[in-house]
Amino acid sequence: MVFGPFNLEIAPGALRDLGLPTTPGAYANPDGSVMTVDQMRGVGEAIATADTKPKTTTDTDDDDDTEPVDPDAFAKAQAREAERKRTLNAIGAMRALMSQYGLSSLMGKITSYVQEGYSDPDAIMALIRTTPEYKERFPAMEVLIAEGRPISESEYIEFERSAAELERMYGLPAGMIDDRDTVTNLLSNDVSARELEQRVTMAAAGAFQTTPEVKQQFQDFYGINAGGLTAYFLDPEKALPLLNKQYASAQIGAEGGYQGFDIQADTAERLTEMGVSRDQARQGFRRASRFRPLSEGRGDIATTEQIIGSELMGQQADTRAIERAQAARRGRFQEGGGFTSTQQGARGIGSAETS
Repeated sequence: MVFGPFNLEIAPGALRDLGLPTTPGAYANPDGSVMTVDQMRGVGEAIATADTKPKTTTDTDDDDDTEPVDPDAFAKAQAREAERKRTLNAIGAMRALMSQYGLSSLMGKITSYVQEGYSDPDAIMALIRTTPEYKERFPAMEVLIAEGRPISESEYIEFERSAAELERMYGLPAGMIDDRDTVTNLLSNDVSARELEQRVTMAAAGAFQTTPEVKQQFQDFYGINAGGLTAYFLDPEKALPLLNKQYASAQIGAEGGYQGFDIQADTAERLTEMGVSRDQARQGFRRASRFRPLSEGRGDIATTEQIIGSELMGQQADTRAIERAQAARRGRFQEGGGFTSTQQGARGIGSAETS
């Protein structure tokens, strides 16, 4: 027996075993009613038709709702991620640099620069150097660039640190050189860190470590009292060679004073220019002090300048003047009671003393 459109053949015996009617063309429903084969065939065809018809939806839009697939979507996502990383890296690098420079307040502007496409640190720094904040932080930069002596921000900061360290090391008053205006003045006048150290050394020695006699000599020679020595040595408008010369000359003048010689600034400076050190001046003035009586009295005398010229400068003419004065004194007082001296001869700056 064949059922429905499925062409199922079922033997009558099988139907009997299942309790189904064996009458051809009949089929018993669960409620006991019987469906003919034609009825069953109609139901089967209806079911088959329903399964094969396309499913309908309530969407009446004829457009295709499927989103188109972008073949470059992955590449675009990679580009967006690369841009995000570029931005983060650029901002991170500049944040560390601005912290070092004391310009963290510029991070808002830097972020804007990066978002506009600037990622090269040099390009960003070029923009930063035009800002008022940068010019206030590094005020000497414009002068240095204009004069063809540019330095980096790191070198600028290192100079500031050196100034602060020197101020502490030599016990200078707080803020004397560890000050933005002072640093600007020093850098603008081409004072290097090495030169600054030399100036501070002299300033500390002159103002705090040297003897009262040297301080007094400095005032007598150059009109600078002890209280103004430090500022005088740190004044960048005073050339370092001049300061060295004046300081050495004041020391030589003081050594002369210890031996009773009141010399003038030009004499002390001449000795300095000849390379006479403080120790050499001390020895020379000691030798010269033996002839000081020759500069006193009437008749044949030797002036203070001649005595110094002979004993500290090795001037032969001055030595002969001393010899003439000695000879005259010996002839006048050869019977004793007056000044006598053995012939010492001319001695230069570094000659040894003899008794």
